[in-house]
Order: sequence, then C-alpha cells, then structure tokens
Amino acid sequence: MARSKTSGAIAPPILVALLLAVACFGLFWPGVACFDATGQFAQAVTNHFDDWHPPIMAQLWSWFLRMGAWGTGPMLLVQLGLYWLGLGLLAVALHRAGAPKAGWAALLIGLLPPMIDWLVVIDKDAQLIGATVAATGLLARFRLTRRPTPWWAVVLIVVLLGYAVLLRANSVFAIAPLALAWAGWFGLKRWWARAVLLLAATGLVLGASGPINHGLLGADRSGVQYTLPLFDLAGIATRAPLDPMPGLSRQDWARAQRLHCYTPFFWDPFADYARCGPMADAMLADDNGPPPVYRHWVSAVVAHPLAYLEHRLAHLNATLRIRVPVDEHSNAAPAKTPPNLYNVGGGETMATDTMRAVTMAVDETPAGSPAVWLILAALLGWTLLGTPDQPARAFGLPLILSALLMTASFAVVSIASDLRYHLWLFTATALAAVLLGSCRGVPKGRLMVTLAVMAGVCLLSVVLRAGAPPLGY
Repeated sequence: MARSKTSGAIAPPILVALLLAVACFGLFWPGVACFDATGQFAQAVTNHFDDWHPPIMAQLWSWFLRMGAWGTGPMLLVQLGLYWLGLGLLAVALHRAGAPKAGWAALLIGLLPPMIDWLVVIDKDAQLIGATVAATGLLARFRLTRRPTPWWAVVLIVVLLGYAVLLRANSVFAIAPLALAWAGWFGLKRWWARAVLLLAATGLVLGASGPINHGLLGADRSGVQYTLPLFDLAGIATRAPLDPMPGLSRQDWARAQRLHCYTPFFWDPFADYARCGPMADAMLADDNGPPPVYRHWVSAVVAHPLAYLEHRLAHLNATLRIRVPVDEHSNAAPAKTPPNLYNVGGGETMATDTMRAVTMAVDETPAGSPAVWLILAALLGWTLLGTPDQPARAFGLPLILSALLMTASFAVVSIASDLRYHLWLFTATALAAVLLGSCRGVPKGRLMVTLAVMAGVCLLSVVLRAGAPPLGY
C-alpha cells in the first residue's frame, strides 16, 4: 500500500481507542465474573491451582493479589486493555499505510455487541481475545508499513501468544497456524510441508501444555481430560443404541437416560452432581489405576463409527447454531456475578442489562450464528487469495486460516456450545474483512460472489433457525 498524507496520523486513532477503552471501563467496572472465574479467583487467593480451568489465568490473578490488587478489576484491565490496544495499533498501522477508513473500521469492530458483551466478563475466552488481538495489532504496526519488527516487539508477541495458547485446550488450533504464518512458515512453500509443520507444532504445544500446567504452574489434575470421552460415550450409547453405556451398569445407564444426562448441546449434565454426577463418578472410578474411560471411548468409536459421527454432527449443529432455536442457551454473557465466597465481581447494572439485551437481539439474527461467520471467513479468504500480493493481504490470510482451523477443531474436541467459544472466529473474520477493505485491486467478481453467497446464507440461516426444534436439556 502506498503511503499517503495520513501516514503521520497516529494520534487520532490512538486517542479514539483510548476513549473507547475508558468508556468501557467506566460503564462496566469492575467487570462481571462468570461462574468459572469465581472458582479461579478462589484458587488465586489460596494459591492452590488445578487444571479444570487454565492455571495460567489463576496464576496471573494471584500475582495481582500479591501486589495488593483485589477483585476482578485487574483482570478486566488486562483483557479490555489488551483488546483496545491491539485495535488501536491496527488502526494506526492502517492509517500509516494509507487506508484511514479501514483504520476507523478496525476500531468499530471493538463495538460489536457480542464482543463488548463478553469482553467485560472475566473469562478465559475474553482473556484469549485480548491477548491475541494485542499481538495482532502490535505485529500489524510494523508489517502493514513494511518495517522490520524489532526484537522487543517479537518478545511481546511471543509472550502474548504463549499466554493465549495456555488459556484454552483447543486454542492451539488458532494460535499455531497464526504464529507459523507470521513466521513465514520458516521458508516452506509447499502446502503439504506447511501442513506437516503445523501438525508437528500442534502436537508439540499439546504435549508441552501438561508439563507447563502441572510442573511449572503447579496445578493439580482435576480429571478435566475425561470430559470429552465421557461426552462422546454418552452420545454413542444414545444413538447406537447401547444398553448399557460402556462403563456403567444397566441400572445406572437407565437412570442417566431418565434424567436426560446426554444432550448434544453440552456435557454439563454429567457435571451436575445432583442430577447426573453419580453416573460420571461410576464411570471414572477404578481401584486398580486410571479409569478405563479412554479404552471404552476408543472401543465405542471403532465399533459404532456412524453413531459417533451422528453425535459429533449433532453437537456441531448446536455449537455453530445451524439449526437451533434463536433463543438457544448461552448466547449472551451473564449480566451479573453469581454469589461467591469472596464477594468479588460486579453486580447487575443498567449497562450490563442493556448490553445483554442488545447482544441477545443480535444473536437471534444471522450475525449470531457461528456457521454464518464460518462461511464468511471462507469467502473472505477466497477473495483475499485472488487479490494482488500486498501487506494487508499477507496479514489477513493468516487470520482467516486461524479462524477456520480453530472452528474446525470443534467438530472433534468440543464438549459445550457457548457462543463465547467462537469469539475468535468473529474477531479474526471481522479483522480480515477490514484488511480486505484496505487492499488495492480486490477482484470485483469474487467480491460480488462473496456478497451474493452471504445474502443467501443469511436467508437460509433465518429459515433453518425459525423452524428448529429445541435441543432439550
């Protein structure tokens, strides 16, 4: 992109980003703590961690506590501060690269209702978005203006991405392709060589996460690793059907079916001890060593592949909101902090109520369907591929790849369908759209196809969700 008279206009976008951040802090301080975060705060207070939720986040919180910063405010500063910093740096980069309109559009992304709704909730997904957007904006500050990235910026980007990848088990499917693409795939040109590198990097990160969480961070094992096989076994047993579900007695499985312990929306009924917890305990109990749930899981998948496929597709439908009711559970963020031992977190206010209402209204449109965003991401990637090579194109394509691969991972490893799990899909796709808008020579044919297909996809989403039966809980 050619430099223009706006190339020195740093102050306006940074000032606007700062004002928007201050407005968010003023309206939503000290932040709403979700249920998971209240448990993490208790771990930070006691300095005793487990791996059910990311130990790195609880550890960071404990550092703030040791510095005398109590409550949820410090974590809100982290996620919202990083978020607006990243968007501000991206806006500056686009201004300097001669695309001021795209720079202002980058700041508007920060005001999207699903983003603001969740970014003011203390949660690992909001922390992940803050860290990743900050890394994106920092690198864009140099890449979009064809400047070399200084060593200190590289260190900060590595720290931010390292934090992001430890926040969620499947975030590696977003962070690994993003990092490798930013690193130029270490000179590899062929797609299959890049695929091998990506697989190796993903395996390395997954393998290292355990020693980091349990060794370096000192987190106890909570049994979180059993949630996926438990969920899949219940889905297979329901569809095969199996009597009983592997690992359960016939009586326990009959009770689990009566209590509707399986739903394609999430595995949570097994986490509700009053409802289905005893069945989960029975499956995971073994006096002679580790529970045999993994063995039962693999055997069931091999013996009943169609039932497994039906179960995973049903869950993918739920999490992508393809054919589910528009008022499906877990769309909007909580408007207040649940009661907790330390009485931390913000209560319900006019701001949180209003944002929740706006977000729920948006979520009932195609804009609230991750499936629609997924198709948009693919179409934007296709359009970027047909665009002449330039910094904005080179920077947008990794964001699309990252969004697509992380969303694809939900087809295999997901156990719940909260809309917050797709915040990176929303964010990366919106950022890629802004970058596409700043490009020169965008092929009009591809752009028109993208717009036409998206119009049809939005209409189809409305039709499918209007006639969708409830999933049941």
